[in-house]
Amino acid sequence: MRKKNFSLSLIISFIFVVLGLFLFIRPDSTITTISYIIGALLLIIGTLSAVRYFKSDYGINAFDFDLVYGVLLIIGGIYLIIKPTMLVSIFPVILGIWIIINSVTKFQYALILKKFDKSDWKYTLLISFLTFTWGIILLINPFQSVLLITQVIGIFIIIYAVLDIIDSFILKRNEEDLNKMYILKK
Repeated sequence: MRKKNFSLSLIISFIFVVLGLFLFIRPDSTITTISYIIGALLLIIGTLSAVRYFKSDYGINAFDFDLVYGVLLIIGGIYLIIKPTMLVSIFPVILGIWIIINSVTKFQYALILKKFDKSDWKYTLLISFLTFTWGIILLINPFQSVLLITQVIGIFIIIYAVLDIIDSFILKRNEEDLNKMYILKK
């Protein structure tokens, strides 16, 4: 794990801890704020995409979907700004997918550490299974109350981030062996 990747992993994990705390303490206002931010970003990206379509020097291209992409993003942005609670229903899915992808990556690291007979592989494997399970729970979303969902997501984010921080230090400690395995595969 390169120093840049390690630092980025820690920064993202700490951001998740802060986000998790806000989601747990003030779930309604946090989701509304996040929805406004994402809505504004979608509006900006959609507008830029539509402008890029009309400024294109290539003329009309049947396979250029910038206009369609732009209009869809603008609609999505407006919808998120008008109905910020809609984000609550898709937030667990997006977060669940993110956590599952990250846990599969950690699982791969655990297998590499095991090949080098490092005892830390067990911790990384356990963390990957725990975070994978939490990601699946977020996708299934068995909860009824919107605020309860948001608070539980906040708790999951905090636990995930703390486990990710621990795992980052484990991987950093075994960086040399991970790099050797990467070089051997090339």
